[in-house]
Amino acid sequence: MRPFKTAFTQPMLKAYQAGVMAYTYRGVRCLKSPIDIAIYMKLLWDLKPRLILEIGSHSGGSALLLADLAHSQGLDAKVISIDLNIPDIDDPRIRFLQGDVMTLEPVLQHAGIADLPHPWFVTEDSAHTYRGCTAALEVFAERMAPGDILAMEDGILDELGLSERYEGGPNRAVEEFIAARPQSFAIAEDLCDMFGPNATYSPNGYLRKL
Repeated sequence: MRPFKTAFTQPMLKAYQAGVMAYTYRGVRCLKSPIDIAIYMKLLWDLKPRLILEIGSHSGGSALLLADLAHSQGLDAKVISIDLNIPDIDDPRIRFLQGDVMTLEPVLQHAGIADLPHPWFVTEDSAHTYRGCTAALEVFAERMAPGDILAMEDGILDELGLSERYEGGPNRAVEEFIAARPQSFAIAEDLCDMFGPNATYSPNGYLRKL
């Protein structure tokens, strides 16, 4: 496994993180790194997903952003966002569902998501815990098709000094899962390194299904 070290310097990262945490989209909290928004834009254009699935809606700003990006690119994609709490947003392009990352399979089955056409773009942006990230990887390793993309968000927690709080978080989950199941996902280095080696809030976190 290649290093998870990002291209961000510590002095720059503190101010950058403050901006990310304050970031809104169309007046709704979005909490996305602008570099990763740019990666998303190219990813969507190249992949042309039929399903955009977000795990972790928060306030709904990122779902709005994804719906607008899909619309602006003329994509024939369903946008579905899952969270413990459904945000107060009414947009006919987005289907918000209640669900827990630890028990995703029943939600996918009940909502018919498992049967939707590929390619899929899935962004796992929920609790960021090692167990939660691993649970998502286990589900999507079985459900995604070759070429689909999974973004395991916020491995930057390591460099923010927060990974212990999340039991190693996304980076530990990705490293251990790929080591145990190397035929499941490959690191999409073209996405992770688009702006420099792991210049992303998701170091080694853009995963291409094999």
